[in-house]
Amino acid sequence: MTRTVVVLVFFVSGLSLAVSHVSAQSVIPLIVAPARQQITINPGEEAQVSIKFYNQGNSPVSGLVKVADFIVEDDKGTPRLIDTAGQASPRYSASQWVALPFDRMTIAANDKAVVQFSLKVPTSAHAGGRYAAVYFEPVAPFTEPGASGASITPRIVSLLYIRVSGQITENAFISGMFAKSFQEFGPIGVSGQIMNNGDYHIRPRGMFTLTDGFGGLVEQSNLKESNIFPDMATSFLTTLGQKWMVGKYKINLNATYGEKGLAMSKSIDVLVFPWRATIIVLLALFILYIFGKGIYGTFVKRESNLEAELAKERNEIEKLKGQLKDKDS
Repeated sequence: MTRTVVVLVFFVSGLSLAVSHVSAQSVIPLIVAPARQQITINPGEEAQVSIKFYNQGNSPVSGLVKVADFIVEDDKGTPRLIDTAGQASPRYSASQWVALPFDRMTIAANDKAVVQFSLKVPTSAHAGGRYAAVYFEPVAPFTEPGASGASITPRIVSLLYIRVSGQITENAFISGMFAKSFQEFGPIGVSGQIMNNGDYHIRPRGMFTLTDGFGGLVEQSNLKESNIFPDMATSFLTTLGQKWMVGKYKINLNATYGEKGLAMSKSIDVLVFPWRATIIVLLALFILYIFGKGIYGTFVKRESNLEAELAKERNEIEKLKGQLKDKDS
């Protein structure tokens, strides 16, 4: 059976960033540079942009050169190309601004092909972020090695992050931060989301701080940096603390984002108490107390009996002394 798998491939410094098929990286000899580039441009201006596609294989590869909008549908920042024009949000679409010089090309073996295109921004364009992708799609699919006989159709993609100059809105917030309010043991798992309601993608930087009930610092951990596109949220996940923890703890997330370094923060409280281990320890102490109390009682009783016997023997000795004294007299 033969099947076709569409693969999006991005490369930076020759390293694969995202491949949707496990074996694609080993059979696709194509890379692109840059994998993504940020372009700042004024409304009404035109810029020339170039992208290089490399063929590291021993055979020439022919294919189509296309432009498309892309969106990010998940909270991990994974892009998805929009093949049908008009389906992307006009607020962030930029594919109509890109004019490619040709729609097909052949990349010679062990060679590269340069695609230089124009990016023209309308004078009516609003300030903020616009996003598009230029990609090369070979006409002949690559065959996956092995018994499956699957064919792989790659799309070698370069992402364009376009910033239209002007006054933009920067608005992001921590839409949620969660952890179990009561835990028996640490470490404490923390999860949540950061929402971007602004006009341009952001890359927040921040730190988690774990403090005890007295305000003492227990641990700090950096927020993992990732791009958050407009009207999208990204998830975060971290762990703080050690296994053995007792008491009430506070977790704070403080982060900054955007050109102005705007701040956002959120905090939650967590109670950690190893109750089962505590019960076992208390039970063991109780058993030791009962056992010790029994031993102590037995020891005291034996001492009392010994003292009584000694007192009896002393009385008998005194009685014998009196009898001997009366006999001598």
